[in-house]
Amino acid sequence: MRIQLISENDAIVLTDNRLDNRAHAWITLNGIDGLFGTPKPRETGIPIPQQDGSYWPSRLTGESRTITIKCAMARFSTVAAAQFRDRICALAYQPVTLLVEDTLGARTLTGWLADDPAPSMLLSLRAFTFTLIIYCPDPLKYGQPVTYTASGGVIRCQNPGTAATWPSVRISGHATSLTLSYAGHRVQWQGDAQNLALDFRDMIPSAGIVTYDDAFQIPSGGATVSAVAVGGGAASMTIRPAWR
Repeated sequence: MRIQLISENDAIVLTDNRLDNRAHAWITLNGIDGLFGTPKPRETGIPIPQQDGSYWPSRLTGESRTITIKCAMARFSTVAAAQFRDRICALAYQPVTLLVEDTLGARTLTGWLADDPAPSMLLSLRAFTFTLIIYCPDPLKYGQPVTYTASGGVIRCQNPGTAATWPSVRISGHATSLTLSYAGHRVQWQGDAQNLALDFRDMIPSAGIVTYDDAFQIPSGGATVSAVAVGGGAASMTIRPAWR
């Protein structure tokens, strides 16, 4: 298992194999918490007055995810150990992407360092232990994005994950209007743009305006989305598979 911590200026590789010379540090035994499970729901039942049980919430949503990784490292010199300690501390106060590679493939999460990594130097000053606590506001784990092109006025896309995911849409070429619909939901866009891009997570188009906003997610398994683009461009939809 490998975990890459990717920031704007650095990439640190962690591994569960102490003999892996390509890694910068190794994960200690039982050193990962919060990664393999799923966060608890935010909602609780509201007691029914004068009856047994509680009311169901109108919907169930998940808490954010907190991941704890306990690590250790060793270097041949005290200078190299101190330099790596600086790299660990430099992860603070900026977005950090976790790229997790294991038997299920590669999945990513994004968050920030939520606490002091607290490097504890050993007596030789050539080795130390540290703990990374990473807060991920989006609890889902995402796979590599896959793009599906419209054919015959529809986009047939797949989501092999276990959770619904927000798609992003692109028009390659000229576009003056776009209508997307799925399962009773509809999104309409108008404008005059070259290579339009629209991410359903924030619904902010690269040009023009969204005239009807009923954004939808692609459920686990996939969906067939109706796509009508006017202006000569070709529509496509990019999906990031999502897991809880």
